[in-house]
Amino acid sequence: MNNVVESRCGILCTECEFKESMGCKGCVNIDDPFWGECPVKASCEGKSLEHCGQCVEFPCELLNSFAYDEKQGDGGRRIKQCEKWGR
Repeated sequence: MNNVVESRCGILCTECEFKESMGCKGCVNIDDPFWGECPVKASCEGKSLEHCGQCVEFPCELLNSFAYDEKQGDGGRRIKQCEKWGR
């Protein structure tokens, strides 16, 4: 099991197509993401959380909206990853 936190929302950056092409180090390691402001990243950092799975509101409406977004969602896979990281 992968216990290295790669993102705030549960996306596995090691599987992301932008890791190499954009030189992305993952949102936990950068201040200004290349894709612009991220409300999930801002929420976690504002609460001093490493990832969403540590939040008392997990999974919140914001995370669910990202996870199940019609175009960019992953069917809840990132939520399951946050659960694994939280163990």
